[in-house]
Amino acid sequence: MATIKLERGTKGANMFRKFKVFIDNEYVGKIKRGQELEFQVSEGQHEVYCKIDWEQSNIITVDVSATDVADLLVNSKGAIESAFRSLIPTDGRDKYLVLIQR
Repeated sequence: MATIKLERGTKGANMFRKFKVFIDNEYVGKIKRGQELEFQVSEGQHEVYCKIDWEQSNIITVDVSATDVADLLVNSKGAIESAFRSLIPTDGRDKYLVLIQR
C-alpha cells in the first residue's frame, strides 16, 4: 500500500472549521487546522482535493508506489482575501482553498 500524507496549515480564514478531504472523488475524512492525516491507498495515480461548503481546492494528481509517500499541504486564503472574494465573486480560477504537493 502507498501513503498520501495531508497536512493542513495554520494560515487563512476558517481556522475553527474542518475541510472535507476527497481521494478519487470519495470522501475520506475531515482535517482541522494544524492537523496531519495519512491515508493508505493502492499504488498508482490518485486525485486529491479538499472542500469547505461549496468551495473546492484545486485537484492534485499524485502517482505513488508502495514505498512512496505523497506529501500534500492545504490552506485557505487569508482573512482579507476571503472577505474580498465573498464580496466580489471571481470566475472560479482563484481557488479559496489551495492544495500543493511538497
